[in-house]
Amino acid sequence: MPDEVNKYCRLGAQHLERGEPEEALQWYDRALAMDPESPIAWCGRGKACYDLGRLERADRDFRKALRFARRRLEASGRASRWWADEATRPYLRALHGRGLCRFWLAAYDDAARMFRRLLRLAPADPLDVRFLLGETYFRKGEVDRAIREWQYVGDDPDALYNLGLAYFYRGEFTRSVGAFRRAIFENLFLVARLTNSEIVSDVPSYSGTHYKGLDSEHAAVDYLDRCGDLWRGRPLLGRWLRSVYEHPTVRADIKQHVRHVRTLVKTDLELSERARLEGENTALRSPLRLEQGDRDIARELCEKLFRVDD
Repeated sequence: MPDEVNKYCRLGAQHLERGEPEEALQWYDRALAMDPESPIAWCGRGKACYDLGRLERADRDFRKALRFARRRLEASGRASRWWADEATRPYLRALHGRGLCRFWLAAYDDAARMFRRLLRLAPADPLDVRFLLGETYFRKGEVDRAIREWQYVGDDPDALYNLGLAYFYRGEFTRSVGAFRRAIFENLFLVARLTNSEIVSDVPSYSGTHYKGLDSEHAAVDYLDRCGDLWRGRPLLGRWLRSVYEHPTVRADIKQHVRHVRTLVKTDLELSERARLEGENTALRSPLRLEQGDRDIARELCEKLFRVDD
């Protein structure tokens, strides 16, 4: 029986990967008919319901997955090596799924508690929840806590765009410029969409400079689906980002970055030339280099946008 349950769960996972949650749901239901306490099947069923937009049902399924996964961990005594041990992953995935459901159901206190627990159990953040924890705090109005979480994330474009937004509303304009300059490097499609600007054409995705693959137009659309409401109805914020994007220093950096990436994707590029260009691009995007000009850019933009004529 366990082999059949695992087989059905694998088939369900394959349908989820292909974007077919209805078909996945059928396989997970078959698995649960054979083993009603399978945390993997309940977690998969929760994911299928989540993808179908059935959040309350997904929340219930993830809750059951948590209960059965916890029970198995307690029975095996193997709950100490989180994520490194595959036996602990159903629990972590169920906790992640339930946190997402609570987030989208606007139960932000619950979501924050679950995301914090995930980070305690798996500090390396294999499920990328620190950004979500920051967004949860931001939506709760806890801007300082949101900023602290987003600062940890590094070069994730979603975190950087939200960090620039948070700094702007806190009146820290130099830091806002710095965050947005870094964010623009990480996803050029998103800044164009947020500012209703022309998208820079022929910008390929290159894993050597964007190893998470978050520099694509698909990643930009995903951000807008999740965080677009943070920007709607805020024209001053949009003007601020557009002014950063159109500043001559920033435009020059963007042109250089695009030249680098267009060359780096060439398959016949010599290894020594690839190493040189990757080094130049890393230096170009370095926060230490960028922050040398952030204050001057912020001062210029403040004078431009907030000037009051006598």
